[in-house]
Amino acid sequence: MSKIKSIQLNNFKFFRKSDPIILDGKHLLLYGENGSGKSSVFWGLYTLLEAAYKRPNEVKSYFDSGIVSLVNIYAEKQNDPATGIEHRNSFIKIETDNGKTFIASLLDTAICGNNDAQESRKATDFLNYQSLFAFQHFKNSEIVNLYDVFDYYILPYVTFAPIRVNGKDLSNAAEMWKEYQNGPTKTGGYIKKNEKSEFQRFGSHFQSEFQRLIDFINQNSYGIIKELGYDIHFKLSYTSPSNNIGYKKYDCQKYKIILTIDSYNGQSIPINRPQTFLNEAKLTALALSIRLSVLKYRASSLAPDALQVLVLDDIMISLDMSNRNKLINLILNNLINQYQILFLTHNRQLFDYMNNRITKSNWSLFEMYEYNEKPVIQQYKTPLAKAYQYFKGAGCDIDYNACGNNLRQELERILKGLLSFSSLRQKNGKPLDINKLMLKDCIDYARTKFPTWGFNVNLLNEIDSFRVLTINPTSHFNPKSDYYKQELQRTFEIVEELNKCQIQTIISVNSVLILKVCDRVGIEHYYKLKLSDDVLICNSGHGFYLNNSDKYHMVAFENDGKSINYNIIESFETFMSKMCQFNNWDMKANIYDCYFCIDGKKLSQLFTEKSIHTR
Repeated sequence: MSKIKSIQLNNFKFFRKSDPIILDGKHLLLYGENGSGKSSVFWGLYTLLEAAYKRPNEVKSYFDSGIVSLVNIYAEKQNDPATGIEHRNSFIKIETDNGKTFIASLLDTAICGNNDAQESRKATDFLNYQSLFAFQHFKNSEIVNLYDVFDYYILPYVTFAPIRVNGKDLSNAAEMWKEYQNGPTKTGGYIKKNEKSEFQRFGSHFQSEFQRLIDFINQNSYGIIKELGYDIHFKLSYTSPSNNIGYKKYDCQKYKIILTIDSYNGQSIPINRPQTFLNEAKLTALALSIRLSVLKYRASSLAPDALQVLVLDDIMISLDMSNRNKLINLILNNLINQYQILFLTHNRQLFDYMNNRITKSNWSLFEMYEYNEKPVIQQYKTPLAKAYQYFKGAGCDIDYNACGNNLRQELERILKGLLSFSSLRQKNGKPLDINKLMLKDCIDYARTKFPTWGFNVNLLNEIDSFRVLTINPTSHFNPKSDYYKQELQRTFEIVEELNKCQIQTIISVNSVLILKVCDRVGIEHYYKLKLSDDVLICNSGHGFYLNNSDKYHMVAFENDGKSINYNIIESFETFMSKMCQFNNWDMKANIYDCYFCIDGKKLSQLFTEKSIHTR
């Protein structure tokens, strides 16, 4: 697996003459304000790798002055000294960490038919809101036939077992489908018997390979949608294309891929029109599980040094924070190990949230802004880095006002990141928008949570005092206030301590747990519980732990096979104790030996694997 080392867009779409964006093989987190050219990065990479499957004249049309031109409108004309060809120095270029360079321009179309580039296109996927919405763009009265989705987004990048037909050696699924639609070769205007037989063998091969792809998706997609927090068993039903081969004439009917749901939340519920039953977040999760299953299928036939990149452009635009968090967990816990992730967003809050979640050493962070009809790209600097710069006068004048202001932003960033793991609510019961909190609010809410998480509340008290003495005054015009260097220095130390405080989700909301306990004659009994909260683990710098006294909102929906409906807010220990007392069962010393994940793994085993302590 290779990765992108640098990306350069020159006089392409919104980009004018520009320097390369340096990734050095790292993942990319890019914030781009609306109109800054962020999506030009998405479409530039897409256009470049798509060029591997196009003819040279098609690629050239993107870089000349024709109707499909993608050249920046301000690019100036020039003549190539070697050929005299007029061009505008418009090109897309990437360099990989294994020394390869891919480029597309009016003057250079060597990428067309390049095997390395074709393999990289098969191993790479481009997902944006529009590509996911294509799965749900159906009327309520319609059966969901995914023909258009497969025809445009999937088949062009899938490899089937090779076969020869009509004098051609084919392995690309889209090319096979095109050949299927064209029909057998005619000799003298007629379809001969041997040509018909050859084509029938090809048709059977194509249908068998297509069914194998559908079977693979059906087998692998449930695990992905489960990781996104949904218990939805859906099925793709493939109806093979039909044809009629006559003496002179050939007719063909399109294949169908019908999406239906078999079961929902453990209950067998046949749903023939999913778009009328599922909300947009669940339909998006369904679409993602299909696209990622296809990407996994494609990976089985790749060259080992192909680029494996997942480009995500504003795919969370329709999701609320809880559903965004599920997708972010999938990216950071799973996909990040399989692909180089390029995560692009115009949402500043989402950028900051991702920034709080990622391991900085594995990511390149950039910001994009529009200035004078040009994109301005700069490496992201944290408020803390800016605060140090102003405090020490590193490359600028010493400025305690600016230092204090950036420290305030850094403290808000840290506390909001920690508070995002809690389900805070307003007095009226509605969810609290953490992003709108001021520093004082963050401190007050954090005071209620830090004891539960095992974090030092005294740090919050110090911050509150410095907020009044130094941080707030530096944020406002206040000529009578003094700015104390020592207090700012101590604030840096507190920030360092707070940055050691970590929280992770170990079991996601909507997960099902099973409590198994034996009675005093050895008969096993069980409760099935659905979590309405995330189960969190905390680390204050001395390893992750789970607090035994933490309470979770759970719904008990099954007891020994019988349906029940208990809404409870209890710790795991208290719930088990009450059930044992009520049913006259024995209570085990290690309660986490009695709680099982849906895959059969004990919580105690899960904690051991992840080096989690309980207390």
